[in-house]
Amino acid sequence: MLSSIITNAQEKKFEHNIYLSVGYFMDKTSGDNESGLSTKIGYGLNCYLSEKISIMPGLAIRQLADKPFSNDDGADYDSYTFLDVPVIMQYHIQDQNNKWVLGLGPVFSFCIQNDQYYYDANPNAATSDKIKNFNLCLQPSIMYQTGKFRIGIEANAGLLNVAKTNNYFSGSKHLHDIVASVYFHF
Repeated sequence: MLSSIITNAQEKKFEHNIYLSVGYFMDKTSGDNESGLSTKIGYGLNCYLSEKISIMPGLAIRQLADKPFSNDDGADYDSYTFLDVPVIMQYHIQDQNNKWVLGLGPVFSFCIQNDQYYYDANPNAATSDKIKNFNLCLQPSIMYQTGKFRIGIEANAGLLNVAKTNNYFSGSKHLHDIVASVYFHF
C-alpha cells in the first residue's frame, strides 16, 4: 500500500479550497457549559497523494462567541478569535455519482483576539486574558462533493485546557464547536 501511495505521489495534484462555516460553539468550563456561535473562513491547499488520499494544510480565521445576540447589561460573555492552522488527512470515496470526503487531523489554534476579565468591575483596573494563546484541536469532517462544491459537517474538539489561572479562576476550560461548511474548490 505504501508503495502505491509513493508511486501515485509522483502524479501530484493540487487543489485550492476556500471555505465558510457557521455553527454551534460549546464552552466547557469547570463542569459548567455555555453555548454560542462559531464562524470560520479559510483557505486550504489539498495535496493529493493518490486518487483516494490527500492532505490539506490551510489557514482559517475562527470566531467563537457565547450568547452573541444577547444584550444583558452587566453580563460577561466570552468572545475569541483564532488563527487556525489545520492539517487534515482526507479519504475520498467515489461511487458512481456519489462523492464523499472523510477528514481527520490536528488544528493548531493561535488566539489572536482574547476576551479579558475586568477585576472589581472597574474598566480602568487591571485586566487579564481569559484563555491561553494556544490550543490544539482535533478536526473530524464529512463532506459531500457536487461539482466544484463540498458541503458537510466539521467539528473542532479542543484537546487542551486553555484556562488561564489567576486569583479569580483556577478551573478548566475546553472549547469545542460543530459547524456546517461549504467549500469551493478549484
